[in-house]
Amino acid sequence: MRLYIAGPLFSPYHRANIASNVQRLRELGHECFVPQEKEHNSDVSTSLPAQVFGVDLAGLLWADAMILHLDDPDVSSGVACEIGIFYELIKQNPKKIGILGLLQDERSWWRDKNQVGECLNFFTMGCIEKVGAIYDNLDDLLEHFTRWQKEFENSGLS
Repeated sequence: MRLYIAGPLFSPYHRANIASNVQRLRELGHECFVPQEKEHNSDVSTSLPAQVFGVDLAGLLWADAMILHLDDPDVSSGVACEIGIFYELIKQNPKKIGILGLLQDERSWWRDKNQVGECLNFFTMGCIEKVGAIYDNLDDLLEHFTRWQKEFENSGLS
């Protein structure tokens, strides 16, 4: 299955965590579009907004599903834009499956969802949960994704 992998690229931790998870997905046979691997992100000082948008939009159009890395107090503006675009693509294209988020930052799971505190923006969470789910570990996310993959293969849309 073709996956768009979204997440912040702003620290060595972010990039290493995403790379590790992508390696596991590829070992399971999935094709992954990973913005941090694309040449336009190799040197952000020379990247132009139109260039970044064009390359990443092509990845969103290509993908069957999206996997998000959400470990930050709030989702980055670029990831939020990617979520919104993919949400709309899902509504328009039955071959687009959904969005699964990986939120390993324990602070977001400690608090009651009815209170203000460390957590993702509720609008962003609602968008993800409307077409998918958010998990606190990669194994559970992969289990959900495997169910989606079987449904996708049985639907005849693959």
